[in-house]
Amino acid sequence: MSKIRTVLLATVGLVATAAMPVWASDAYGDPFEGWGFVKDDWQLVCDNTLTCRAAGYGSDDGSEPVSMLLVLEPNKASVTAYVDFINLEEEFSEAPNSEITEPTLWLNNQNYGPINIEGGNGGLRLNAVQTKQVIGHAKMNSKIEIKSAQKVWQISDKGLSAVLLKADEIQGRVGTSLALVSRNDPNKQTPKSAMAQPVIQKALVYSETHQQLDTKKLSYFQKNIESWIDVKAKPYSGSNDDMGDCELINPKSKYYINFDFQENAPQWYFIAVDSQHTLASHLCWRGAYNEGYGYWLIDNDKPANPQLITVGASDYSDGTIWAAHKSRGLGDCWGQKTWVWDGRHFVLAEQSTTGMCRGFAGGAWNLPTYVSQVIESHAQSNTLAR
Repeated sequence: MSKIRTVLLATVGLVATAAMPVWASDAYGDPFEGWGFVKDDWQLVCDNTLTCRAAGYGSDDGSEPVSMLLVLEPNKASVTAYVDFINLEEEFSEAPNSEITEPTLWLNNQNYGPINIEGGNGGLRLNAVQTKQVIGHAKMNSKIEIKSAQKVWQISDKGLSAVLLKADEIQGRVGTSLALVSRNDPNKQTPKSAMAQPVIQKALVYSETHQQLDTKKLSYFQKNIESWIDVKAKPYSGSNDDMGDCELINPKSKYYINFDFQENAPQWYFIAVDSQHTLASHLCWRGAYNEGYGYWLIDNDKPANPQLITVGASDYSDGTIWAAHKSRGLGDCWGQKTWVWDGRHFVLAEQSTTGMCRGFAGGAWNLPTYVSQVIESHAQSNTLAR
């Protein structure tokens, strides 16, 4: 078992003659997991509601980062498109002559007009005509450019056709009037409707000032936690051949013994969630620029069987456990995940990445594979009886 590293994100010039579309089978990856379905410079990530997001980037050749996002809702003809730049606010702010620098979309060396600098979703939003033209150029070799008075950015078309075909397949668009690139395919599908978001009623929890356990309970938990969880179990501690997912909870594991903590060795932490439940937490692993904590839920009346929530968390606060890890030291691509307390369990509420590692600090977009509607409780958590 490998160690968990949760990670876990225009005028187009015709290059030569119109090319055949690149079929989605040439690409790789699951659209509903992690980085999604990837082909060259484009990726497709879909969530549990069947909304898909296709993101494309400039060539990974050291040029200034630029990206385009296409938001594809199921059973809808309209597509929403955005573009983003590494220094968006600086690029399109007031110029020295007090005029706003206006970006324009070029496709195949033809100007399709200015892009609204008001934007949205973290980028600049294309209008409906511009978006339709981008989609219409997907099946040919194209040059997608964003131009301003000072600069030209080029978004790669490599992989665009493939990810749009995959979106057609996933959302049941193939052979229908809703198809993005496969309208004439004889294998006609039935368009799929959107799935409802799961609804999570977030339960009351203790405020930060009420999370500390009393001395007697804390001592009891500290004395027994390693037997309740069985820190020597193979899934946690691994074996001679396989690494475990949480080796740092076992002081006798090779990983623990050889680990350079550079400070005090990790210890168990206990957090009162409410009057009946406690979180146990311990550092599980640490890498060059990421680390993961294990969280277990303890039923105070039956503490001998803690429920594992994750071994890759970053922190807990106000009824939410969250994890955020970058895929490389530059920090231009991240994965994140959150779990919310519903009164009985910490349930998955959101999972996403920020797109490919293409030079955007913090990532270019939010590309979820799981979304939910969390209904917050507005009562004061510190009024819960201890």
